[in-house]
Amino acid sequence: MAFSLSEIKVKPIAKSSTNPLWRRLSLRSLRGIIVGVFACVVIMFMMLWQPTYYRLDSLREEKTHWEKVLKTGVTYTGADIPTMDQLPAMIELCRGEFVNQGVDVVSLNVERFGERREVGKGASIDYSLVRLRLHGQWQGIVSALKALEEMQEVSVHAQEVLLAKEGGEALLQIYFCSGDYMGIVR
Repeated sequence: MAFSLSEIKVKPIAKSSTNPLWRRLSLRSLRGIIVGVFACVVIMFMMLWQPTYYRLDSLREEKTHWEKVLKTGVTYTGADIPTMDQLPAMIELCRGEFVNQGVDVVSLNVERFGERREVGKGASIDYSLVRLRLHGQWQGIVSALKALEEMQEVSVHAQEVLLAKEGGEALLQIYFCSGDYMGIVR
């Protein structure tokens, strides 16, 4: 059955009741959204920038200090820096500190020497890495390491400490002076 065009009644399509989002927003609500997004951006910037700014400031101070050290070859903190020929005595001093705390030093190994790559006038601060295998209680090992790091005669830094059931292992970084030693102080 076919209908002719005169028989078909066409109703006009009414306008849609849903408006696009941009038409429903008023200028006032649009301003509120923009201000809110801007405030969030500013707050996040301040939260992320503040720690970075403080770190950047401390790095600038450290850079200035080390540039001064490189230029003059001298840092001032009060005590004489041991030289490389005193390294065996410094290692023995470290071993003795463990023995004083009741910890046996089973083996001792000088793993490597670190030095400044550039060659220049004056002295440079270098270091050696010394690995100690220890047998004793953890409390004695920890107290010996604290005592070593607080010692004024040598500059020792515990770089790595591994504690096992009956002892452990410690990697110590011992600093010394090499080159022309002319009363350099650390």
